[in-house]
Amino acid sequence: MPNKRGPKTTPVSIRLTEEERSRLVAEAGKRTLGEYIRTRLLNGENRPRRWQEPKAEARQVAHVLAMLGQSDLAPMLREMLHAARVGALPMNPNTEAALQSASNAILDMRRKLMVALGLIEGDRG
Repeated sequence: MPNKRGPKTTPVSIRLTEEERSRLVAEAGKRTLGEYIRTRLLNGENRPRRWQEPKAEARQVAHVLAMLGQSDLAPMLREMLHAARVGALPMNPNTEAALQSASNAILDMRRKLMVALGLIEGDRG
């Protein structure tokens, strides 16, 4: 069965002192150490690196996950739930607005994740 990734590669190990490795890393610059060493050993010949643009769906999922990471939704909702259980959650316009805002944010993230995963139609931009 042919390999879709191209020719099979095998690792080669060498031992370097810390100074030797530091020198090679400095010479490599932005390239990976393996890429730099391969280029040097093979007289400048180097296979092109495979790189794929992330799909729109992956970008959307990453965006939603970033939103979740930056939000205080889980701790805020946990505190509100605890306060409601012990009878310490005053229901006033501010509390209602906070609950509505949290609910809307969760629903928006849910919708974006469902679009990104192809479960519903929606804006993929």
